[in-house]
Amino acid sequence: MRAFVLLLTALPSCACLYGQMATLNGTNMMLDAGTSLRIDTSLTWSIEAGASVVNDGSIILGPATELNEAPGAAITGAGTERTARTFTAPLIAADPAGLGGIITTNASLGATTVLRGHIPYTDYSGHTSIARWIDISPANNSGLNATLALRYEPAELNGIVEADQVLHIHAHDDIWWHLPSNVNIGQGTVTSSGLDSIGLFTTFEGDLPNSIHEDRTAAGFTLLGSPGTQLALQVPHGRIAHLAEVYGPLGTCHVSMTTNWTAGRHALPEFHLAPGVYYLRVNGSITLPFVQP
Repeated sequence: MRAFVLLLTALPSCACLYGQMATLNGTNMMLDAGTSLRIDTSLTWSIEAGASVVNDGSIILGPATELNEAPGAAITGAGTERTARTFTAPLIAADPAGLGGIITTNASLGATTVLRGHIPYTDYSGHTSIARWIDISPANNSGLNATLALRYEPAELNGIVEADQVLHIHAHDDIWWHLPSNVNIGQGTVTSSGLDSIGLFTTFEGDLPNSIHEDRTAAGFTLLGSPGTQLALQVPHGRIAHLAEVYGPLGTCHVSMTTNWTAGRHALPEFHLAPGVYYLRVNGSITLPFVQP
């Protein structure tokens, strides 16, 4: 792999000033596959409107390097942009390196890697995401109660209706879990709050189906109640709910109860979970989703 390190020296068709590098209007910059560009200097790299940066390789932004993409001038291509940062204090709308993953949390994330790419994902059901994803990997990744806003460009929508975007987090393989989220078209963000942990995010149009039942009933077991009310499990005649567990969207088990409930309706305890989508798993095989407001 060919690699280049930039220390306030000018790239072709770029203007460099102290603490600033600009890819100018009318400039077409391309980074070939197998090539990496590393910028370790404390500066802001501004990509002006009317400029084009196609990254088919790897762009690595140092811990003090920031990216500022003008509207309509976001980096494209088959490659990735990456930064590594260390966070020792709470974050308020922090956007590491300007890559478009905006984080708010009272937790300290510690050493964190942020990776961004532009090739859409396709889930197992054939749905395709927008042409942007971001993968945030912190050392501390539990109990965050975080808010994540994914910034996007209209040109990245990949045929998806802008207002119908829903933020999804990668579960495993080609399975994605949808998150309660809202779209701010004016700011070009899709936001979800109350996240216990963070990971790989993108947006799809609407809520994707996944590998579990979404109708809140399975094998005769039914989850009763609505968000904000006490939930109850209806156990069908002839069945026993020996074990009830509550899992978060990343597969973390938050609650495990030995129940041995026979046929009938059984009230579930209050779980004291952060807001989000969770899954009640009965007997280790029956999974029923619910929303914790």
